[in-house]
Amino acid sequence: MINSEWIYAVDEKNFSPKVVEMSKNVPVVVDFWAPWCQPCKLLKPMLESAIQNLNGQVMLAEINTDENPNLAASFKVEGIPAVFALKDGLVVNRFQGLLTDEQLQEFLATLLPTEVDKRLIEAVELKKTDPVAAEETVRGLFKDNPKHDKVRLALAKILAGKGDEQSEVPGLLEPFGSDGDTGKEVQKIMAELKIYQITKPLPTEADVLKQIELKPKDGLAYYQLGCLKAVSGNYEEALKLLIQAGENDMNLAKNGVREAMVSIFHLVGVGSPLANQYRSKLSSLLY
Repeated sequence: MINSEWIYAVDEKNFSPKVVEMSKNVPVVVDFWAPWCQPCKLLKPMLESAIQNLNGQVMLAEINTDENPNLAASFKVEGIPAVFALKDGLVVNRFQGLLTDEQLQEFLATLLPTEVDKRLIEAVELKKTDPVAAEETVRGLFKDNPKHDKVRLALAKILAGKGDEQSEVPGLLEPFGSDGDTGKEVQKIMAELKIYQITKPLPTEADVLKQIELKPKDGLAYYQLGCLKAVSGNYEEALKLLIQAGENDMNLAKNGVREAMVSIFHLVGVGSPLANQYRSKLSSLLY
């Protein structure tokens, strides 16, 4: 194996981070091989050389089937070499046996970012410094590529961050289901929209803090501060404040506090330790 950050051995212990999670950022080619397999020995240097030439645009994970039979079984490998391509945690292409150099290049080319993908990445980066220009860029991409899922999701995310009352976000997300990673992303975007819409009419954080100083048991003020903390990404503090708001005002706990906390659970991950901790606190508060 070539010593490279783009080419590495994988086993059952590191498969998830080095293949599944990695593929959500960059395509990963998984090569199932064995030391006794002669075709594997021919394919291996071809694959490694091709991946090296792509300079990190695609990763290569090499799996010894003799040492990792469960991984081979999970991919239903019936013969080797067996090669799978993953993007966003899903298998998008595969082949078994040897390919010519030309066929291998064609296989890898399907994994490389398209011009739309490149422009979308640039727009996401642009959002950090010029959100207006980023929105214009993504809107242009969406106009030309209305069926491109990543473009549609990116535009929905940008608009959710604005919290517009007459939001286009639900319409943009309508084609997506609630399953898998895309479903989680959809729920996260809708949760972000909800938090922004809640906070849009609220006073500034400084004004809310003054209100708490005047009335330390004011549940509404704690609720407002919690929502403002959430919109700035300080989720743990937001959840603490929302629980305090609910303790000070049970009517608020049953409606506004619960709604805001559920939105934050989606933002931090519904199964995350933080969400589990505060879901339990919310349950104790309400019931």
